[in-house]
Amino acid sequence: MSRYKYVLLDMDGVLWRGGEPIHVNVEAVKILASRGVGVAYVTNNSTRSRRSYVERLKALGLPASASTIVTSGYAASIYMRLRGVSTAYVVGEEGLFEEVGLAGIEPLDTCPGKADAVVVGLDRGFNYGKLDCAARHVRRGALYVATNTDSTLPHPGEPKPGAGAMVAAISVAAGRNPDFTAGKPNPWLVELALEALGAEPGEVLLVGDRLDTDVEAGRRAGVDTLLVFTGVTAPGSSLDPEPTHTARSLMDALHLFG
Repeated sequence: MSRYKYVLLDMDGVLWRGGEPIHVNVEAVKILASRGVGVAYVTNNSTRSRRSYVERLKALGLPASASTIVTSGYAASIYMRLRGVSTAYVVGEEGLFEEVGLAGIEPLDTCPGKADAVVVGLDRGFNYGKLDCAARHVRRGALYVATNTDSTLPHPGEPKPGAGAMVAAISVAAGRNPDFTAGKPNPWLVELALEALGAEPGEVLLVGDRLDTDVEAGRRAGVDTLLVFTGVTAPGSSLDPEPTHTARSLMDALHLFG
């Protein structure tokens, strides 16, 4: 009997760094899928939509469908829909705009007179005008939602600023922190993925490269975690919170699935 029937995969730092695939982990996922292990993906990166991630994953030969991909942009959009939001000023990229629209919310990219919510993700075109508009609406009482607060994202050579940099700037300018942060370590991304898989927490292994997001989200959701040293966390780092398992790569941990 396999110990784990399902694998939840972070993507940045696990399947790729920047635009470069991490081949050893990609090949390991293919092996697991061929053995009948259920595969789903949970990512704090909101720059791509689920549709876009399906295309990227399939280009690598990995199993993928929109129903088994949970992004922080998708989760933030679902949260806003549940809160009755009709319009949202979006600080983010194409993927976040797409997910907000798919949730039935009008995504705004010009500074409106009024917005029900402000949602903030990684935005590589972030500027003073966006900061001013977002902060203004937050101060006026708009629901303030962050896709995630990652300080950096993995990139070949040197980490790049993450969505947390945009969130921090807006929070300082607006004088308050987000009302809700959708991404890890919030366990909601993991819970949405478990629901999509029809899986129980004890059947699942969450694979990630970060302690503060991936491992902590798994701990809060009650699922076991595997920390791989292919992204942000380097071998020899202090492990707090402590993952269930560690390995250089997912390929080195295939035995966990039987």
